[in-house]
Amino acid sequence: MPILNSYDVIVAGAGIAGISAAVKAAREGVSTLLIEHYGFTGGMSTAGMVSPFMKYSVNGEPLVRGVFEDLENEMRSLNGMIDNGFYAGAFRSAAYNLLTTAGVTIIFHSEIAEVSRVGEKIASVTILQDGRKIVIEGKVFIDTTGDAQLVYSGGFPWVKGDEKTGLLQALTLFFRMGGIDVQRAVDYAKDHKDDFFGWMDYNFDLTKIISVAGYFSNVKKAISEKRIPEDIQYIFYTTLPESGEASFNTSNVLGLDGSSSSDLTAAEISGREQVHKIVKLLQDEIPGFETSYLLETAVQVGVRETRRAVGDYIMTGSDIKNGARFEDAAARGCYGVDIHGQKDEQSRDEQMPDGIYYDIPLRSLIVKDAENLLAAGRCISATREAHSALRIMATSAATGEACGALAAVAVKQNKNVREANYQDLKTMILPNITSREKE
Repeated sequence: MPILNSYDVIVAGAGIAGISAAVKAAREGVSTLLIEHYGFTGGMSTAGMVSPFMKYSVNGEPLVRGVFEDLENEMRSLNGMIDNGFYAGAFRSAAYNLLTTAGVTIIFHSEIAEVSRVGEKIASVTILQDGRKIVIEGKVFIDTTGDAQLVYSGGFPWVKGDEKTGLLQALTLFFRMGGIDVQRAVDYAKDHKDDFFGWMDYNFDLTKIISVAGYFSNVKKAISEKRIPEDIQYIFYTTLPESGEASFNTSNVLGLDGSSSSDLTAAEISGREQVHKIVKLLQDEIPGFETSYLLETAVQVGVRETRRAVGDYIMTGSDIKNGARFEDAAARGCYGVDIHGQKDEQSRDEQMPDGIYYDIPLRSLIVKDAENLLAAGRCISATREAHSALRIMATSAATGEACGALAAVAVKQNKNVREANYQDLKTMILPNITSREKE
């Protein structure tokens, strides 16, 4: 589609939250532009190669449907998704199909250079494309950049890191290996349960995705012999059924800020050095990996946490742990507090009891002091503790879709985002918002 100088809704960032926001807004009949600095969609789902999807169902019922479910179905139709795991390439194709079918205009290979603000409204964004600056006006803007770039550049309130220490979660460069003897690998895990995490399920079914995490003694020995850096704490991988392949969430890059170009550069170098050392350790010492090989590393290092918008409401850790309910519920989640700690910081993995979920209020998606700016995905308004639960892909898709719906309602009613009728919005977002009763 040709690039216009004005759109009803402008979405910055084509990760899963931005995809969901743009598809929803466009499906509701408003002109929608999606801006992305890579040449493809997906964000951490593709550039970061993050898979599988984390928990988003209670009592067997999905809390996230809508565009997220469409993405899943599209990936399955491409034979690119098994259980809750998927290939990055399948995600890219599925997302692109949904966006183009919905009529979203996409600008790849573009950076947000400036945000023009008039009072409490964003008037336009300036993108840098082919060395030229292009000004594009909009009625409602949605920040799904992960780093709150619209919020930051527009001078709206934001926070970053732990409220007391300023620490940010660790970075991880995902990688994928092939040639694994999965049966031998899981047999070894069964025989050495003390060397693995207590949450592991040893009822392995090789036709489904398997998660293996631990090898503590191998890691400890390799660190003592200076064969891997001491920042690496364990080896964690998920298999792709009957393929001899697995995706690794193992490298651990500490002390760097994912919103800084210089720090990201250092993280990319450190992450790739870690990956090659981990691969050699696996090949040399771990049963089942004797003939394995490195298939690929992610396009970029995975970032869990940078800037967060300050919204009309700030989700808290208590909201997560207590299963909070809100009258203006816009999405729901059931993933618990999950903080990958920095140096001298204890990691936390506090998953929710079965059957418990929480609401995410619309107010946490509306940026404070802004009449036409929303934030979803990784830059949602939350404390660091709550953010560690809300940042997962399924929940990010839900908050993104809610923003797309709110933006469309505001445009159609010619109101700012706070004045839009919530009752109209409820019928447009997730069916479970109106169908589920308070437990």
